[in-house]
Amino acid sequence: MIINRFNETNKNSYLSYINFKASPNNMPLIDALCKSREIDNSEIFDIFIKETSKNTELSSQKVVCLVGRGSTAAAYETPDGKILKLSIGNHFPMNRPHESFDVPLYAKGKIGKMHYYLEEKLYQHGLSKEFVEDVKQAIKQKGYKTFDFYDYDIHQIGISKDGKLYLLDPECAKYKTVFHAIFDKIKNRIRKLK
Repeated sequence: MIINRFNETNKNSYLSYINFKASPNNMPLIDALCKSREIDNSEIFDIFIKETSKNTELSSQKVVCLVGRGSTAAAYETPDGKILKLSIGNHFPMNRPHESFDVPLYAKGKIGKMHYYLEEKLYQHGLSKEFVEDVKQAIKQKGYKTFDFYDYDIHQIGISKDGKLYLLDPECAKYKTVFHAIFDKIKNRIRKLK
């Protein structure tokens, strides 16, 4: 269905097809989600619409365009150049904490089963395989293992305006074992008690 629409409209990509820049004041997130659902009949948009409508501040957040969608997440650019990411469930595997190699977060929250994150916008122009190795080393130095993140996966990393490299997809950095996850959670709870 979507492929046919591409052919009818001569659009180059799915993301350019779902672009809200034509709106003079951009578009509230709830309207953008509805428009995204019209074009891409994925059930994740139904979940995002249901959960987002419970929060007036989030549902009225202005967005410029959809910049990406996965099987359980969608990301929109905001007018101030940040990325608003919506995810079914915690985007960090086994609820691991946000780490220094992850995209910087400005805000995060949860509504029902949907998590949302306001992140720094990263760029991917001019990145090479060598940068992938730098990010993989940063992940390993923090005690995690890389998952579904290969030497040529430049699309999994980004660079900030100040030149720092970050991992775009937090699911690419996981605890080495379940024991490591449990130990980390116990350690964090002890720190909170002090």
